[in-house]
Amino acid sequence: MATDIFKSQVLDALLSKSSSGVSSLVILLQDTLESQYTVLWRTEQYVSVSVELAITTPPRLIDAILALNDTQAKSAPHCVLKHRRSELTTKISQNADWAQLHSCATDLAIENCLALPITDNVQSVLGVVTLFNIVRTELTEQQQKRIEILCSALSQLLQQASSERQLKSLQDAHNARAAEQRVELNESNLLLKKAITQRNRIQEQLVEMESMAALTTMLSSLTHEMNTPLGAAITATSHLQALSTLSESKFENSNLKKSDLKKLYQETTDSLAIVQRNVLRADQLMRNFEQLVKDQHYHTSREVNLCHYMTEVLLSLKPKLKTTQHRFCLDVPSDLTLVCHPGAIGQVLTHLILNSIEHAFTNDQAGKISIQAYKTQVDSGASLTIIYSDNGQGMEPERIANLYKPFFSLVNGSSENGLGMHICYNIVVKLLKGTIDCHSSANNGVHFEINVPLNTNPH
Repeated sequence: MATDIFKSQVLDALLSKSSSGVSSLVILLQDTLESQYTVLWRTEQYVSVSVELAITTPPRLIDAILALNDTQAKSAPHCVLKHRRSELTTKISQNADWAQLHSCATDLAIENCLALPITDNVQSVLGVVTLFNIVRTELTEQQQKRIEILCSALSQLLQQASSERQLKSLQDAHNARAAEQRVELNESNLLLKKAITQRNRIQEQLVEMESMAALTTMLSSLTHEMNTPLGAAITATSHLQALSTLSESKFENSNLKKSDLKKLYQETTDSLAIVQRNVLRADQLMRNFEQLVKDQHYHTSREVNLCHYMTEVLLSLKPKLKTTQHRFCLDVPSDLTLVCHPGAIGQVLTHLILNSIEHAFTNDQAGKISIQAYKTQVDSGASLTIIYSDNGQGMEPERIANLYKPFFSLVNGSSENGLGMHICYNIVVKLLKGTIDCHSSANNGVHFEINVPLNTNPH
């Protein structure tokens, strides 16, 4: 009957919460061995101990044992950690190994101590139970069986408690990381909104200037170039939101695993990197196109790297150029930096390129367009020379004579307004105070030479 009650008590302890179950099992050990003082020690890195549970044990005894952590002196729990087996010590006040505890043991009339290791499946010591002043040092067979059962049950509960602590630590880390990710996600969303706002502002500016064909083409290019980074950023953000929702659901249902957390952390890091990279790319595109629009709209003078600027002009024409097989050769020194009207120069190049695409080549022809620029020094001062040429079908002399006249078109019956080259001429001659000359003949392409003084500040 007593055995059945004992088994029932052990089972109840195992089914209860780990903290209360551990307490019940330690009390059962104390009752089984009829000890005066009982302490359950938790191991710290398997070399020192801390108190997990103390039953009717004077604080002085506990403090004396804790003082032996990280020392060469011995005590019951430390011996168990070292030898990984039960330790029974009698006549403690006369035992040389307990010299550091003689005074405390004498004052508390402690005669003996039984220390029991609590181990896991691989014999790692999870904790130690010390029972002081047990009634009988010669254990009966029933006591030994009960000790074995109780130590095994304690092992299960201590492992469960350890797992709960680890899960709690992971959950705390998850919550902290989730908070950081929310901040990062909010920052990314702000960057994304800022990029979209900038894009909308540029689009509004382009709509206001849609009468200019070059800026209409630029708008098409902007929309095309922005779709890729913004689309990638939005996709990554949506994926991150779905993953966060799934993880939160698992967490609420206590189904969140360590592998789920690792997957969440990895995919979150990857998604945020994608969002940041693409938002920054979109922001850079916006800045480049915004500067092109300002330059062409306001015609203000500023310092630019001409090679970089001409590359941006070509990029702005990408949607128009990608449908052709033409090759472009840009021959401009990479360090050519000068103060000029970049927007005006960009407009001239845009009109020349669009003119070549529309009129110089047949639909299936793969042409070559070359742009060369260099700074020259003449008697009147520094000037910029731009050489533009293509290997298309060229023009007859009479057409060259009318090239810069308003409403003149190279194609009879065309719906084009014929203002492109007229605009180029006005920009170069009237705004930039320079010259533009065209040389061409039938089937020999065109060759434009543009010279712009750099020491003139036109208004």
